[in-house]
Amino acid sequence: VGGFLGAGKTTLLLTTAQRLAARGLRVGLVTNDQGENLVDTALARRNQLAVVEVSGGCFCCRYPDMVKALMELHRQASPDVILAEPVGSCTDLMATVIRPLLHQHARRFRLAPLTIAVDPLRAQDRFLPEIDYLIQQQVAEAEVVVLTKQDLPAAIEHGKTTTSQLMRHGDLRIFPLSAKTGVGIDAWLDSVLNTTTAADRKLDVDYSIYAAGEAALGWLNASGKVSASQPFSATNWVQYLLQMLDRSLSLHQSVIAHIKVYASTPETDCKASLMHAQGPIGWDLRPDNAYSSELTFTLNARVQAAPELLASTVRSVLHELSPHPDFDIQFTSFECFQPEAPNPTHRI
Repeated sequence: VGGFLGAGKTTLLLTTAQRLAARGLRVGLVTNDQGENLVDTALARRNQLAVVEVSGGCFCCRYPDMVKALMELHRQASPDVILAEPVGSCTDLMATVIRPLLHQHARRFRLAPLTIAVDPLRAQDRFLPEIDYLIQQQVAEAEVVVLTKQDLPAAIEHGKTTTSQLMRHGDLRIFPLSAKTGVGIDAWLDSVLNTTTAADRKLDVDYSIYAAGEAALGWLNASGKVSASQPFSATNWVQYLLQMLDRSLSLHQSVIAHIKVYASTPETDCKASLMHAQGPIGWDLRPDNAYSSELTFTLNARVQAAPELLASTVRSVLHELSPHPDFDIQFTSFECFQPEAPNPTHRI
């Protein structure tokens, strides 16, 4: 299941895993990112889902690692269904992932049609043309499209226009759904579980534009620990962090692709996301009365901004949110970068 950053893939796949488990099927998940320390992986493990992370590049560039992850999942959990979520900026999946898998491992795996998740609200964002190119290429190779976030009235309204635009791509199955409410997921699942990929979509991808689109985004992964002189609300801390980052990045006219935060206290966990500037905060985990004098956090941000600007903004906001001497922040990891140009292992 591909699709651009912030389309709601992870929430969809976690809900899907629950639906599959309810059908008596064993499920595994492969997550993927240009960096390490993913919120998505932490959330999947909290949900007791067998998960393996492929980091340091997209599936196409880390193809041997992806195959190794599939085999590791088979060893760990013997899953009936494996859900694979490539990097949100990744395209050309048919040529670099699906056809190589069919060529090399057709006896081991039956591959479902390629699903691309589309956020109808994304059309309001002002990305650079090379980033829009990635989004359009993703849709162009889709065999199935899921229109996400259909629990939101604005997404339902924009979904009508988006559906009309998608129909220009020809024979395409489109499923409006909501990972939050579960509406539409079973219809999509029934379709993809009972068919296999035709693997016949062929893109003429300009890899120089592809590389420029990924490089136009700053990729930040950070983790650390916050200690305080007295208990504070972890839920409020996560909410204010996202709101303050939204406000600070907007001042620099930096378009948000996604920002995800996972915070843990000794008693509970919180997880929230921001997918659009000045947009609503989406909560996967929002406990009440999550007070503690310490928490650990993982933060993933993908923003149309120079890495230096993104890194300084995140550090500044974190120290403003948790000022010394009442708070102390210690980073266990902090990376912010532009990805290297894509260089697929195979292209068939």
